[in-house]
Amino acid sequence: MKQQQEKLGIREYVSIAILMVGSKATEGTPARLYGQVQNAAWMIPIVSGALLLIPLYLLVKTLAVFQGKNLFVVIQQLLGKYIGFFVCLLIFVINSLAISADSREYTNIIRAFYFTTTPNLVLYGILLFVCAYGAKKGLQHIGSVSYLVVFCVALSFYLALFLSMQDSNIEAIFPIWGPGKLKILKESTLTLTLFADFFILTIITPYMTSYKDFRKGTWIAFVLVVIQLSVATLLFICLFDTTLKGIGYPFHTAIRYISFGNFLGNVETLFFPIWLLAAFIRFAAFIYINAMMFGHLFKIKDFEFLIPSLATIYLLIGMIPETPIDVSLIFKVKIRFIAGPTFIAISIILWLVALLKGEFKHAKNKNSM
Repeated sequence: MKQQQEKLGIREYVSIAILMVGSKATEGTPARLYGQVQNAAWMIPIVSGALLLIPLYLLVKTLAVFQGKNLFVVIQQLLGKYIGFFVCLLIFVINSLAISADSREYTNIIRAFYFTTTPNLVLYGILLFVCAYGAKKGLQHIGSVSYLVVFCVALSFYLALFLSMQDSNIEAIFPIWGPGKLKILKESTLTLTLFADFFILTIITPYMTSYKDFRKGTWIAFVLVVIQLSVATLLFICLFDTTLKGIGYPFHTAIRYISFGNFLGNVETLFFPIWLLAAFIRFAAFIYINAMMFGHLFKIKDFEFLIPSLATIYLLIGMIPETPIDVSLIFKVKIRFIAGPTFIAISIILWLVALLKGEFKHAKNKNSM
């Protein structure tokens, strides 16, 4: 009965995916992309998305054979009990480190732009407390709230981008290929972690109303976030030009300098609460999914009780880097280089093992009967 109550429809699933992945446009991602390929940075989300299409397609196709089972169950069924356990543990550890790094970066943003005198630990603690509280409400509640706010979040985001266009310069994107096509391709292969959250979202497939909704929702959200990240990066390049490389958080810098004419300035007070709400939902979903992972690994049925403990651990890990630079240029960079290739390799290996074991043929024969 509990599982039935937590079923997600395609609208809720797409909303969660957009808030989890699309929100990367509002943190330090555009500036990091610019640092890699300069004015061609807006192409990286498109090229990375294209490169990820095949591994993501293979993973979705493999999961279609095991409908009603999440990624961890499929991994252990295909790779065996012991190898599967260590692969699942590796995924859990990588995702835990990613949550710590991302949540710490959000704390740095809040302190740098909005609460400059409040200690990091206090802001970080409040952020994860609210996210843990939201995660305790369950996946169905997270999905419902995501669907209610995703349109408001998207509207405020694109409104901010539109208002920033008045001071932008389209000539900043030239030369169009930046440092060269090979450089763009190379950096795109190193930035596949941009969309690694879609790999993590396969954990919640049993909580979907149908596998068809999961498959369709994945591709809809994937296309939307690729467009969002590319468009946002393009507009930030036009707005900041070469100074984008030295700006840690271009979205929050941009909204401090836009206004609704001469009668209303400081509009960041309008955008900040909406951005913060999206952040709460994003990390609530992350923490809930990680609690599901941990519960599966160690056979804990009521994994929701683990959420406060996991949030505390992520707080302790996230406080290890001393400065925002350590978070952006060291902590997140190491996770990015590990997570993307690891998740892609696992996706391809699962498909190959399923193919060699004849799982696709068995599923086809079963459906034909």
